Amino acid sequence: MSHPHAQHGQAGLAMTPLPVLDGSDVRPPLAMQDWVQTLPATLDEARNAAIALRDLVQDAVYLDEDCYSSAVEHTHYQDNLHGQQKQIHDLENEAAALRAELERKDELLAAAAARQREAKSQITELQHELENNAVVFRMHYQELLTRNDEIERLKAVIEGLQGGP
Repeated sequence: MSHPHAQHGQAGLAMTPLPVLDGSDVRPPLAMQDWVQTLPATLDEARNAAIALRDLVQDAVYLDEDCYSSAVEHTHYQDNLHGQQKQIHDLENEAAALRAELERKDELLAAAAARQREAKSQITELQHELENNAVVFRMHYQELLTRNDEIERLKAVIEGLQGGP
């Protein structure tokens, strides 16, 4: 199989290794003259590397029409699936939040029902106490009426005895 980049005569990238900076290969900085000698070779290597990379990318992205259509369709389905999964996740989160709110409202309702039962119990207790007080009041009132009648009779007797003989 013949590759289009084979015309350049470049089978691989021929580059010189970088110096190791552990102190074993410490060189003095390059002088201006060294740069003039090194720069063209480095630029050539960079140009060759760029051409080889371009050729590799061109080879890598070539697909026939069926593969491309299939990949586009697969990507479309994958995007739809991802969107639906996100929607499902969002709906699950919303359902969980609604369940938590419902549980909180159930707790509030149960607490309100307990308070209402307690209030009814207190009302019943107060009604019984009020009825008992009414009975006691009637008895005291009756006793006061009886004593008042007795006092009136005693007054009449005293008046009769004072005005008397």
